[in-house]
Amino acid sequence: MAVRGRIIIFTTIITGFVSFVGTNVDDTFVLAIWFSQVDSLLRTKDIVLGQFLGFEFLVLVSVLAAYSLSFIPTDKVGWLGVVPIFLGIKRWLQYRLQPRRDPEEDEVKRTISREKDDRPKGKWVTKLIRPQVLGVSLVTISNGAGNLTVYIPLFTRYTVPELIVTVIIFTLMTAAWCYLGFRIANFPVIKKRLNQYKHVLIPVIFIVLGIYILVDSGII
Repeated sequence: MAVRGRIIIFTTIITGFVSFVGTNVDDTFVLAIWFSQVDSLLRTKDIVLGQFLGFEFLVLVSVLAAYSLSFIPTDKVGWLGVVPIFLGIKRWLQYRLQPRRDPEEDEVKRTISREKDDRPKGKWVTKLIRPQVLGVSLVTISNGAGNLTVYIPLFTRYTVPELIVTVIIFTLMTAAWCYLGFRIANFPVIKKRLNQYKHVLIPVIFIVLGIYILVDSGII
């Protein structure tokens, strides 16, 4: 019996790993785009926290739907594809309208931002409600809307222990994906190209991603 239990757990771990990789390959690229935009406003921890919140929300919806407890219309999640489109247009307008900045001015802004972050009052609250975190979370949810079609049937046939193991695997893999996206964004050749053409690439990528999500989910 103990051997059978170990086999089940091992199979669950492998299935969780394969399921995560198979449904989130494109997320490494999206994360790399996010990490390439890190500045005084968008911080690395905003991206990591946003990715975790967004993905764990998808897992929660899948668990609830698997046990017939979901009150969220999963077929409407695809509408979140408008979020990356909005962010892409917003980023394009920012690149087009903002004047060229002095590096010293940027450093002053970064210093002011760090000083604000060091204030103890309400620090944990501001981490959770920062619009940057919310933006990353919404893009993660919209980009992962198709994952629900895989996770819900998978979770439906799992026992509680198997479900717990799978959630742990997904959480660990989310951390690994964040690290991989960070490394890709900071790979010298990629980083150089992104810095050169980010004023065009980043808006286009987000807009195309949003359109793809809307089409793939059947919204349009």
